[in-house]
Amino acid sequence: MELLLNLAIFLPLVGAVAVALVRKEKFAKVVSISLSSLVFFMVLYLFLNFNWQAQGFQYITRLEWIPSLGISYHVGVDGMAISLLLMTALVFVSAFLWSWKVEDRPNLYFALFLLLETACLGVFSALDFFLFYLFWEGMLIPMYFIIGLWGHDRKVYAANKFFVYTFFGSVFLLLGLASIVVYGYMMTGKLSFDYTFHLGFSYPLMLQIAGFLLFGLGFAVKIPMWPVHTWLPDAHVEAPTAGSVILAAVLLKMGTFGFVRYSLPLFPEASKHFIPLIFFLSVVAIIYAAMMAIAQTHIKRLIAYSSISHMGVVTLGTFAMDLNALNGAIYMMVAHGLSSGALFMSAGFIYDRVHSYHMEDLGGLARYVPKLAVLFMLSGLAGIGFPGLAGFVAEFLVFLGTYKNFPLWAFVAGVGVVLSAVYFLYMYKRVMFEEETLSEYRLEKWKHLKDLETHHTLSFLLLIVLAFLMGLYPYPFVKILEQTSKYVLGG
Repeated sequence: MELLLNLAIFLPLVGAVAVALVRKEKFAKVVSISLSSLVFFMVLYLFLNFNWQAQGFQYITRLEWIPSLGISYHVGVDGMAISLLLMTALVFVSAFLWSWKVEDRPNLYFALFLLLETACLGVFSALDFFLFYLFWEGMLIPMYFIIGLWGHDRKVYAANKFFVYTFFGSVFLLLGLASIVVYGYMMTGKLSFDYTFHLGFSYPLMLQIAGFLLFGLGFAVKIPMWPVHTWLPDAHVEAPTAGSVILAAVLLKMGTFGFVRYSLPLFPEASKHFIPLIFFLSVVAIIYAAMMAIAQTHIKRLIAYSSISHMGVVTLGTFAMDLNALNGAIYMMVAHGLSSGALFMSAGFIYDRVHSYHMEDLGGLARYVPKLAVLFMLSGLAGIGFPGLAGFVAEFLVFLGTYKNFPLWAFVAGVGVVLSAVYFLYMYKRVMFEEETLSEYRLEKWKHLKDLETHHTLSFLLLIVLAFLMGLYPYPFVKILEQTSKYVLGG
């Protein structure tokens, strides 16, 4: 079992090297899809065999790496990590399938995505601070080049902005990691970067506050929380479709994952101290980003703002200090990964066919690309929390738990969440209907549009089927996530 986790993490890295060396287009595509599929089945096997009744981490591997500095190769998973690994592996399979017809430097393209997959899986698995930070920073490089080389008109600006913001947050995260490692050394005389070693400490309140702020700023930029969110719309607008899918579905979850994995267990008193601040930032993000989404006419920018709004729901549930709310927050990480990935694929397909993301250039597409119209609608319903889909379960748990302890915050945030239906239905109406607003030239052009191809359909179905499964039968998923929530909240 332990070997499977390590293979799942590093197989994409091996594939990246092979793709870069062989430099054949068909080889790159086949290897990428095959390896990512194999990684998904490995993680699925681990997920199905995960013991949710056992406490602590499972599938642990620990090897000495740099003993003089207390650094080891230490990986393992709990309920939250194995769920995010499953979602990550599935999203990468969808992204590789979607990219089947990429013709611009395909070898480099697929090699960078494979490298990015290893970094993402490593972040969720690492139990050593140094290893975690290595993977955390490692994902920055391939995503920078993916946006900068295969993006749209302002791709270099967006890539630079993404890099600067993320690196800025990472500097504070590094300072936070250093502060608790130094404290551990001062208290025990032992230099260790091991996560489980530091869980045993009860840090002084001032160190907790300092650590929470340093960690929190690094995580807040990655989520991104308001007001450090401005890099995300630009990155999404300019990124290629598969890049937007991974950015929304996986990279944003690293920040919320960090709050649950590190901030709550390591700094419990500081976490309680900063609840009002986190709630304020979360509610502002939920309402402000939703209203910004309503104001957009660019469909990718609209979906980007919707992600900021939904991440506000995650941080709200994370700090509600309630088992149901934390379960819902982690559930929302997975649910949003599925729905946002599918929504960005919808936007990308429209651009591939029509060469525009602007609503004024669209309209009436449902008649000519009916398969897309159906899957686009299902993707949006998953995103707004429609009953029967994963988002509904997540939002229900978050607001159920938050209302118990903080009813006013829950009510205000709930009003904001209603706005998600407004901006999605508005976008869908403008893009798929309103045929009467189109010129004769566009109507004639639409008649020749080609609907979803096989690789597009498979990419959609992988995400939407899991969203339905998690919405219709949430019990096993909630029980697995509860293994993490009970530990984090001291249950």
